Order: sequence, then C-alpha cells, then structure tokens
Amino acid sequence: MKVKRYVSFYILLPIVLEFLIEALSRKSLIAAVKYAINSPLLFAFNTLIIMLTLSIAMFFKREVFALTTISVVWVIFGIVNFVILHFRVTPFSAVDFTLIKSAISVSSHYLNLFTIAMIIVAIFVVLIGLICLFRKAPVNEQHGHRKIIFSILCCLTLGVAIIVLHRSSNSVQALSTHYTNISEAYENYGFAYCFANSILDTGIKKPGDYSKQSVKKITKALKDEKNTDKRPNIIFIQLESFFDVGYEKNLQFSEDPLPVFHSLQKKYSSGLVTVPTVGAGTVNTEFEILTGMRQHDFGVSEYPYKTVLKSKTSESICTDLKKLGYSTHAVHNNEATFYGRNTVFSNIGFDTFCSMEYMNGLTDSPNGWSNDDVLSREIMKTLDSTSGPDFTMAITVQSHGKYDGIALDDPTIKVTGAPEGKEQAYEYYVNEIHEVDRMIDTLIKELSNRKEETVLVLYGDHLPSLDIQKDDLSNANLYQTQYVVWDNMNLKKKTKNLHAYQLYAEVLDRIQIHEGMITKYHQQTKHRSKLYLTGLTTLSYDLLYGDNYAYDGENPFKQTELQMGTEPVKLTSVQKTKSGYRVVGSGFTPYCKVYYDGTLVESEWISSECLQLQDEFELDEADKKDSGEPETEVTEPRDVPNAFVVEVQSDDGVVLSSTQAYPASQVKK
Repeated sequence: MKVKRYVSFYILLPIVLEFLIEALSRKSLIAAVKYAINSPLLFAFNTLIIMLTLSIAMFFKREVFALTTISVVWVIFGIVNFVILHFRVTPFSAVDFTLIKSAISVSSHYLNLFTIAMIIVAIFVVLIGLICLFRKAPVNEQHGHRKIIFSILCCLTLGVAIIVLHRSSNSVQALSTHYTNISEAYENYGFAYCFANSILDTGIKKPGDYSKQSVKKITKALKDEKNTDKRPNIIFIQLESFFDVGYEKNLQFSEDPLPVFHSLQKKYSSGLVTVPTVGAGTVNTEFEILTGMRQHDFGVSEYPYKTVLKSKTSESICTDLKKLGYSTHAVHNNEATFYGRNTVFSNIGFDTFCSMEYMNGLTDSPNGWSNDDVLSREIMKTLDSTSGPDFTMAITVQSHGKYDGIALDDPTIKVTGAPEGKEQAYEYYVNEIHEVDRMIDTLIKELSNRKEETVLVLYGDHLPSLDIQKDDLSNANLYQTQYVVWDNMNLKKKTKNLHAYQLYAEVLDRIQIHEGMITKYHQQTKHRSKLYLTGLTTLSYDLLYGDNYAYDGENPFKQTELQMGTEPVKLTSVQKTKSGYRVVGSGFTPYCKVYYDGTLVESEWISSECLQLQDEFELDEADKKDSGEPETEVTEPRDVPNAFVVEVQSDDGVVLSSTQAYPASQVKK
C-alpha cells in the first residue's frame, strides 16, 4: 500500500498537476497534450520541479495536509496565470507578487463587483477546506529518523535529476540565455520552469570579464564632445497602449483614427521603436526610455522599478540634463504609487512629479481610466514653473485596457475587419487612441504659441492587449510601436528605427547634447557592433550592481527631494465663516485631507484655493490660544498640536505630501 501511495502522491499527482497547469496556460487541453508529446523532456523537467516541491510534504507529520496544500498552491498559480492571460499578454511570474498593491488598485478596471465577490468567496472556501483538512487529515506519529532520511534522499535525488537534465538538455537550459519574448518562453519551456526561473533570476548577471579594466576600456573610448549652447525644452510623452492601428492588415476605419500622428510622421523625424514588452509592463519601456539600459539584461519578466530602483540611484536622461541646468518633471494622470513611481522618480533624478492626486478637472473614460485631455494643461504648467529649460516626461493612461465588454453608442470612428468576438473591443480602443491623438493636437498648438525652442517626442509604450498575433501586423513584430519627434527648431527630418533604450540618446544627439556616460555610449558606439550590447550590459551592471568604475568608484547620483505636484500644495489661512471653517490655499484637489490636532476633519473640496470644513467642527477657546513650542518633538506637520494641516493622499491612504502646520491661534473671523 505504501508503494501505491507514494506512486500516486509523488509521481502521478505531479504529472496531473503539470498537465492541468499547461492546459490552463495554453487555454486548451489539446494544446497541453501536443506540448507533452512534442516536448517530452521539457514536460518531464516541469513535472520534476512540481515533484520536488511536493516532496517537501514528506517532512511533515501531517503529510496529506502538506501535500494537498502545495498542490492547491500550484493549481492556484495555474488559475491566476489563466486569468492574467485574459487581461494582458505577459503571463504570471514571481515579480507579480511585488505588484499586488498596484494590481488591487486597478482591479476595478478589469473586474466587476460580482467577479470580485466570487473571488473572495472562492478564497474563503479554499481556506475553510484547508482548515478542515488540517483538523481531519491523518497524523503520522511514527515520523522517525528513517522517514526523514528517506525524505532527504528523495529531495536530493530530484534535485540532482533537475540539475542533470538542465545541464544536459539544450532545450531545457535555453530560457536562461535565449528568451526574448516572455510569453513565448512560457509556451515553449513550460509554466513551472519559467515561473521558477523568475524567482531565481533577478538583476543583471555579473559579466564574466567584469573588472575596473574592462569598464575603463569602454569609458576611455568615449570622446568628450562639446554640448550645444542651446537649451530647448524637451518633452517625452509615453502613450499608453498606443500604436498605429494601420499596421493591422485587416482593419478598416470610417476615417483616419490618428490624423495628427500621421501628419507628424510625414513632416518630422520618426520610425519604429522596439519596446521590451507587449500588452502590459508599461514601466519596463519607461525604464529603458529614461535610463538607456536594456530590460532584457535583467531577470525574466523583472520590473527594475520594483527591484533595484526602489533603493538605488541611477544615471538617466534626468541626471544628464540636470547637469546642464534643466529642471526635470514627471506628469501622469494616474496614481502616484502605481509601480512605486513616487519613490523611483526620486532615484532617477526628477525634481517634481504631478500625479492625478494633484490634478483638477479629471474625467474618466468608459472603462474608468482618467482621460488624457488634462495632460496638455499639466505639461504647460511644468514649462511655466521655471525660468530655465525643462525636461518633462508625461505618461498617458486613457487608452489602457481592458477593452472587452464596452459598447460605444455612437463611435466617432467605426471599425470593420476586427477578429471575431473582438469587434466591440477594437472599436472602443480605436476611439480612445483617436481622443489621445486630439490631445496631441492641442498640446502642439499650445507649444507652437510659446516663444521657446521645444522638442516633443511621442511614442507608444507597447501594443494593446487585444490578442494581436504577429501575422496580423504588416511589420510582423509584436514588440514594435511608432515614435515621432516634433520640434520648432527646424531639425532635419530623419527616419530611423530604434530600440527604446536608444531613443533618448538619439534625440539628444539630434540637438547636440552629449552629457552622461550611457548617453555618450549610445551616441558613439556602432549599434551593429558585436560588442555594443555586451558593453552596454557591462556599464549597466557597473552602475546598478557593481563598483561604479565608470565614475571612479563613486556613485555620483543622489536622490532628489522629489516635490509632489508641479507646484506644492499650500495652506495660507483658515477662516471662520457663517457656513463654518474654510481652509484657504493653493493647489487643492479632491485628494486633499484636512487634519486638526492630528485628527482627520471632514471636509469638502470647493476649488483649488478652498476646502470647506463641516459645520459641526468648532474650535475651543483654549485651542485658539498660542500653545507655544510643543512639549515633545514632532516629526510630521500633522503631529503639531492645535494646528491645521492639509495632506494629499492616494486612494490607498499613502501620504504623498503635506502643507506646513497652520496654528489655530491664527484662524481669522
């Protein structure tokens, strides 16, 4: 009986789990069967990984409970991957655990209340089931040394088998060095292998020849070129899920959905831009654009924003331009905490960050994302906020998915030729990017009226999550979007295809700015050279993980005092009126919260200059007296006794900024 039990538990069960997980991943039982037949070594390798995790149950007295729990975890991973693949192109990986907070914040855009309720019920049922199993499952009281030794031997045997198969099979070891498309990697190599790889493979691997000499060889080859005396404003706009839908072979439109973008392509420099992601992963394109480094050098499906850049400062276009007197701004009509931008932007050199919490007049698209029409106004604010040159990075959000299930009553653009079942989704998406195109038109008109030299770079961050196949595209590449460079400096028109990590260096080269190590490397190294990418990897490793040999052993990049909001929110006075107390200042938005004496006070947003407190709020005479210095040291303005403070908070309660404390003794009647 023991032999049958072990065969059932530790051999047949992993095979069943592997088959189930692959069927979910491929959305087809037949596809899973074909995978097992056509790639038996990879199927066996993935099964061994699952088998190794299940063998951990041998060490527990409640073996059946432990085995069931681990099996349930694998099934949950398979289901989560299945669900995620319906909303984005990239599959479930270990890095998604770092994005749970961001995922929860956007879940309402993808899931309705009924679905969320069903998920909660399912989680509750699973937990109750596991609790009942824990109480009723058999307990092996004779769990002695022999069983432990046997368990260790089983785990060691499986571990050795995994290592041997990995080293002896070219198909198994391919993922570590040859993946370029994470979705195809999961399909080719299997979920368990790829998911495990995403846990173990993080950061940039240390180059085999990494040394002071190898880095200096790269940097000494770079010439010091003179920067132009001109300092034009530079604006980059990352267009969410934006691409030229004319590249889809079968789509037809009642009118051109992107007339402005197409007009710019004819008159100004443009081309295709290869991005590191498809369907999702906006910040990985953003990372490449801002730093000039390759996301491919990092771990499988890693988000550097959620790993190294959470705590490490880095060279970027911001740090380079700041040396030349530029002020650097970020504008994004979405939550400041999404992907940790409120932390990362400080580490890559931004001076200000205006997120949706600092914007008024926001309206929502049909699927709940903020419309992009506010961005032209907010971008102009960044240019007006300083007397010198500005670099502004704007990130749109309106054309974000999901696209299914939204029917437009009277669409401006009518779409035909969409894949069966995707007609509504395509029509919705096309009309959203048409509105983004109109925002671009508004912005260019406003920039044209300014008497300042300006360069505007527009590019799509990735293709939308519309189940697009490469055969559907005239360029047959899921990782290419388009870019265009508008300017009022009479720059010569140039058509050139680029990778996202090359774009900012190319733009700066066009306006004769050659500042920064990564910038000069891209500008002066032949992109088709065999050593180009290996040298870039070496420099990236040196800057983020190595000894900073490129900068003589010192990290010259310091965190900025990131100001939230292009202009800081200010509290200038509190006034007593017939309708209660009124808080007066500037920069107020509906995300402002009023605190008095450390306690939240009910308030209503009236305008950018006024917040109205509720009628029942009253100050005691004792409160109005100047209390002098607080008895204990206070670290936050909110902690100042007998004083008002306005805080700007995200929807998840993160305090993004706060005003100075305003004493009750100064309240005006």
